[in-house]
Amino acid sequence: MERIPIQQLPQSLVNRIAAGEVIERPASVVKELVDNSIDAGATHIIVEIEDGGRELVRVIDDGSGIPPVELALAFAPHATSKLQTDEDLFRIQTMGFRGEALASIGSVSHARILSRVASNDEAYELNNRGGELSDLQAAAGNIGTTIEIRNLFFNTPARRKFLKGTQTEFGHITEMVMRLALSQPQISFRVLHNGRVAREYLATTANERLLAAWPDDFREQRLPVQTRDAEMRITGIIGLPELASPTAKYQHLYVNNRPVRDKFIQHALREAYRGLTEPGRHPAAVLLLTLPPGDVDVNVHPTKSEVRFRDSGRIHGLVMSAVREVLLGHDLAPRAVPRFDGGTNVLPVPERIDMQQKLAAFFRPGNERGNESAAQPTSSFAAPPMSYSAGPYSGGSYRDGSYPSASPPVSYPASDHAAPVFLDSPISAYAPHSARHYEQRLPDLPRQIPPGDSSPHESNARTNYPPAPRAGDEVLKSKAIQLHNSYLVVESDEGMLVIDQHALHERIIYEDLLAKVTAGPLESQRMLIPHTIRASSRQLDLLDQIRPMLSKLGIEAEAFGPEAIAIQAFPSFLDRLDPGTFVQELLERGEQELLDLHEEELLHEVLDMMSCKAAVKAGDSLQPEELSELLRQRTQIERSSNCPHGRPTTIRLTVAELERQFKRS
Repeated sequence: MERIPIQQLPQSLVNRIAAGEVIERPASVVKELVDNSIDAGATHIIVEIEDGGRELVRVIDDGSGIPPVELALAFAPHATSKLQTDEDLFRIQTMGFRGEALASIGSVSHARILSRVASNDEAYELNNRGGELSDLQAAAGNIGTTIEIRNLFFNTPARRKFLKGTQTEFGHITEMVMRLALSQPQISFRVLHNGRVAREYLATTANERLLAAWPDDFREQRLPVQTRDAEMRITGIIGLPELASPTAKYQHLYVNNRPVRDKFIQHALREAYRGLTEPGRHPAAVLLLTLPPGDVDVNVHPTKSEVRFRDSGRIHGLVMSAVREVLLGHDLAPRAVPRFDGGTNVLPVPERIDMQQKLAAFFRPGNERGNESAAQPTSSFAAPPMSYSAGPYSGGSYRDGSYPSASPPVSYPASDHAAPVFLDSPISAYAPHSARHYEQRLPDLPRQIPPGDSSPHESNARTNYPPAPRAGDEVLKSKAIQLHNSYLVVESDEGMLVIDQHALHERIIYEDLLAKVTAGPLESQRMLIPHTIRASSRQLDLLDQIRPMLSKLGIEAEAFGPEAIAIQAFPSFLDRLDPGTFVQELLERGEQELLDLHEEELLHEVLDMMSCKAAVKAGDSLQPEELSELLRQRTQIERSSNCPHGRPTTIRLTVAELERQFKRS
């Protein structure tokens, strides 16, 4: 094979390569041009599109304009007015700064620029056909700049073929303009497609502009966010948990008015909403972070859509605490909205997108989550603790690696209790320690920050949150009645509450376990004879990965030969469960890649599982004392509105809604 010598690429090819990094589609052209208009101080920006941007992208602004002697430089690579020294690159305060966008766009299109500055009586125009510049000419025009891009990718047909349909490309353009407009409320934006106005954002207040991010029916389900520390400010709006969606389309993040994608901020949002939304769903949020330019590096991505923070841990902690404090200060229980066709809508309970499939490995075959005892007339409170056999065991030896064909029997003494024993019930066992005990609990949790940055935990990522109002603080005016051995109905100061007994008790247990595991390992009971289960090689590998976390949760298990696991200790509060079944379900979930093995995620998922197993079930009959205790504990926890998996625990029906249902209003 003949060697090809190293050679300097021609500038035209360099520009086309750069265009491939910066200009992906017509929406990329719009972004670069609108960024320049914002930097020019425009107060009105018009975006005109034809054929989804294939044939025409025109951006008109009333900014400061470009002097005629600089118009040719505008199309030159790496020519800009926004950087003067090396230091300027690390304190960027403009949307653009590299000076490569117009050169890249001009190399793959037919471009025309028309601009006038206030000191001139006439405008000047310049044409660029694939990198070849025309002569400068005088023309009529208002103060500001108009840039017209025709026949995008005319000389790179392979790129042009990758463009989608007209409506798809135009959809990307309107999305891009909306994202840019959200952080610039002082600017009016108008978008036209094929001569017709498609979108318009009039200059307005910051709060009103933020509402443009979401559909109109979201407006009543938003909460304002505003906080600051010595150097950073966070403003914006967040949605109620039920607005969480399968994609992040309602999530808009800004750093110094620049729309960005940032894994640290996204992770902080997920943590703030943990337990309020179902796994895999993204909370709705528009957050604007303002911080010193020197604390953020925007020169880390070709399209400037990603940034790098000097102290990502501080950013993570402040975002999480700001959002979390707002959520804790509001009652998040969904309201039951009467329908006039005789039914009742609960608006809007999160969709249960494939949750049963995702959680299938957690529960016994044939039972749905929360209904393991639905067919049994007696309460789960009546189930006595398991007893561990103290008899001789000859099933195998740790030393020789052999293992028994079956685990030693676990005996469950017979019981004919028809009613639960309150003093021994899980409800009384899981009363929260005290309100003070919870106030400083969450900040001390180990938090798994996304990879890709140097130890953010070294900073103040763990923020001590101030006490916030609890969602269950409303005055309950009557004792609860139990409906179908599954729901509690109680009068409140606004109307009535309907509470899912399993979901609420699950949340109570989860909060208690979270507090205990933060303070130290959970209390466990050692087995006189280890409980063994068969395991695949993959499950043995998983056990090695999760053993440290299991130890914190009171589960001691280790490999017992090449095809088995020996469980030596198990949490005391789960004494009604078979240890082998619990560990087997956990490992099967991991084997099916349904288990997040990051330390923090794993902790929460296993606690979710423990809480669900230990909680009262749908179908359990509760005594009046137990109902009262459950309601009392509801007022002692921070997030009583949702179970750990994000399902609502409580639905509120107001007197006004009842009167409308009975046509009394």
